[in-house]
Amino acid sequence: MAYQSLYRRYRPQTFSDMRGQEHVVKALRNAVRDDRVGHAYLLSGPRGTGKTTAARVLAKVLNCENPVDGEPDGTCASCVSIESGTSFDLHELDAASNNKVDDIRDLLSKVALGTPGRTKVYLLDEVHMLTSGAENALLKTLEEPPDHVVFVLATTEPHKVVPTIRSRTQQLELTLIPADQMADLVREIAADAGLEVDEAAVGHVVKVGGGSARDTLSALDQVVAAGGVADVDNSTADLLEAVASQDAGRALQAIESATSRGADPRRIGEGFVDALRTVFLVKMNAAPARLSEPERALADQYLPKLSPATITRSLEIVGRSLVEMRQAPDPRIDLEVAFVKIASLQTDTSTAGLAARVEQLEALLAGGAPMPAATPAPAAPAEPVAAEPAPVAQAPAAQPTPTPQPAPTPQTAPAPQPAPQPAPAAPPSAPSGGRPADAARAALRPRQDKDKAAAAPAPKPAPAPSAAAPSPQRPGGAPPPPSMRGEAPTNPAPSPAPAEAEPPQAPAPEPVSQPEASAPATPAAQPGSITAEQLRDGWAGMLDGQSTPARARFLAGHVDSVDGDTIHLVLPTESQVKRCEPYRAEVEAAIAQSFGASMTIAMRAGEGPPPSSMPGSAKPAAPVEPPQDESEIDINDLTDADVGNASVVERIADVFPGAEVLEQES
Repeated sequence: MAYQSLYRRYRPQTFSDMRGQEHVVKALRNAVRDDRVGHAYLLSGPRGTGKTTAARVLAKVLNCENPVDGEPDGTCASCVSIESGTSFDLHELDAASNNKVDDIRDLLSKVALGTPGRTKVYLLDEVHMLTSGAENALLKTLEEPPDHVVFVLATTEPHKVVPTIRSRTQQLELTLIPADQMADLVREIAADAGLEVDEAAVGHVVKVGGGSARDTLSALDQVVAAGGVADVDNSTADLLEAVASQDAGRALQAIESATSRGADPRRIGEGFVDALRTVFLVKMNAAPARLSEPERALADQYLPKLSPATITRSLEIVGRSLVEMRQAPDPRIDLEVAFVKIASLQTDTSTAGLAARVEQLEALLAGGAPMPAATPAPAAPAEPVAAEPAPVAQAPAAQPTPTPQPAPTPQTAPAPQPAPQPAPAAPPSAPSGGRPADAARAALRPRQDKDKAAAAPAPKPAPAPSAAAPSPQRPGGAPPPPSMRGEAPTNPAPSPAPAEAEPPQAPAPEPVSQPEASAPATPAAQPGSITAEQLRDGWAGMLDGQSTPARARFLAGHVDSVDGDTIHLVLPTESQVKRCEPYRAEVEAAIAQSFGASMTIAMRAGEGPPPSSMPGSAKPAAPVEPPQDESEIDINDLTDADVGNASVVERIADVFPGAEVLEQES
């Protein structure tokens, strides 16, 4: 007789011989013993777990001449014929190849025919492969078969079986066999067959079998034929070590070594995912029962080396690469790229990769390791900005004495000359080795500091001392003097010598109180002496010396009329009126300073001519759009413009690559 494989030779012949399926065995044995056998059963479960075996044992016990406690005796003619595959009481049909309507019709046409035994059992394997028409043809007979007929349907994918079939059957689900029971089965079969198998081979075949009895015994056949466990694949352990030690080179070497032995890249990835999942489950105290001793030892080895975050990230990356391998021209590339991302965090720019790098830094800090010294390196480009503290330091230095300084300025006429004023403006126009953007930042930073200080409602008394300096009426096109732009405190500080600066500081409290006492007498013009035309002519020039928010908001309005000491200002919209309200006191103080009269602004929304079209205005005739609020500009976002000497034609050619410039011949 030809050699018979171990899984066929040692197929269970009774319910008690089946391993790891006690719940199924108990249900079928009790049904036979109590004469409560159903007309249809649906057996589902992974491959090699005993679905076909359970159906054959059920057919044997239903036709056995001398059943004992729900078990066949195995000696009668019916049992022997079923074991040898020559019985007319058991009809096996492969639904994967006989899945058409005609095949089912042929089967149903013979259902009513009698057989030598008491019960005719129909075994339909892989029933989920039936076509829709074949399933519908089977329904009626499956629901009400003849009394001597029992249907047993087997499938590895029960979710693909239509509900109409599942509802007509009793469903029994078989599971994978635990590792300890499988190891005992292997030892018993090896002893009975006289096979020389050591414990290493037992652990190997149990691991390869993965809970399937048929796969485990097939692996045992292979080990016996090879004379032992040969060519043990250590790629999975090498890949785990590479991930734990963050060694991308070792991972690539492990993949190359495995593929050079003929291993498929997909099998390498699947083996790694399975081993990593085992480590994860053991770490979460949810180890599966089918773990073999080598698998458990491998998991215990890497438990302290791999964190849950690293495990989940690795499972996601390798799992994604296994899906992408289906359409990849070379599956090795996808697998190698996946392990480089896992074992080298610097190459993974995803959110999970960044989180892993943060976790690594936290682990270093928790262990008392110092921070890497490479962090100060990015500070090198910020050196040109180091020149900015000079203008920034001047503004706070002048803030403690803003009001005492204007008192001596009327006495010394040369002090507030315009000549010292270009000094702060020199950096923007002359980079002097720096970048234009740096100069612009240096110019904008004092203005933003001044805008923040001007937002407070207390700037009214400040301009009073310098009210007599400007003329009552000033052409709108002329720029306001430095004292009107709020820059007077900055000029006297650098201009006087240190010896001259000390005497004004002694009577510092007196200049503060003197302007307040003499403020009512300083206006040079009465409220009714200023006309709307005068205000329109000097409106834009007066606003130039105010804070950026006030200038941007009030520049959109125009003076409609003057009624005594009230200025009627028309703004485009109601929202603009609301936006101007917080800065009304500042503009009223500027009007008193520029025109020498204390006036009140009454704002309303309406239509009127834009400020640029007012008579006598020195502004251009084009509509003036409110400038962008510079307080909302981040000076750190300024960038240098291209200062190249390219012509317009050359710049257009750069925008359209490949374009050819044609010059017209004269």
